[in-house]
Amino acid sequence: MDVFSKSKRSQVMSEIRGRGNRSTERRMAAMLRGRGISGWQMHRKDVPGTPDFFFEELGIALFVDGCFWHACEKCSTMPSQNSDFWSQKLTKNVRRDRRVRRLLNRSGIRVIRLWEHDLEHLTGRCKSVLVRLQILAATGRSQ
Repeated sequence: MDVFSKSKRSQVMSEIRGRGNRSTERRMAAMLRGRGISGWQMHRKDVPGTPDFFFEELGIALFVDGCFWHACEKCSTMPSQNSDFWSQKLTKNVRRDRRVRRLLNRSGIRVIRLWEHDLEHLTGRCKSVLVRLQILAATGRSQ
């Protein structure tokens, strides 16, 4: 059962923004800066899918997906209230993510996706992506 009333839950959910999220985007930006990785821009609207981080010279779009909003198989749980709505919403998000990946790949842009939990726990995947980006940014090559 939800700890909030229906109207309070609606207010809380409406205040969640897709940009500037502390647990994903700000943390990733701090990690990139901390490793001296430059050459990226956030939220390039001229790039399909408006990637969280775009490395134009490297041709890389980096997305850091929230586990709930992008239906992480590892840690996302479906809300018990209004489950039909949430199921449809999250399914649309996942489909959009796939569509964006295909579109970017066809444009010659490589897509890297990390999960919120990758950043929170600094997983091996997160570490390897950071090392790879550090090398690529230092050499200025995408391959």
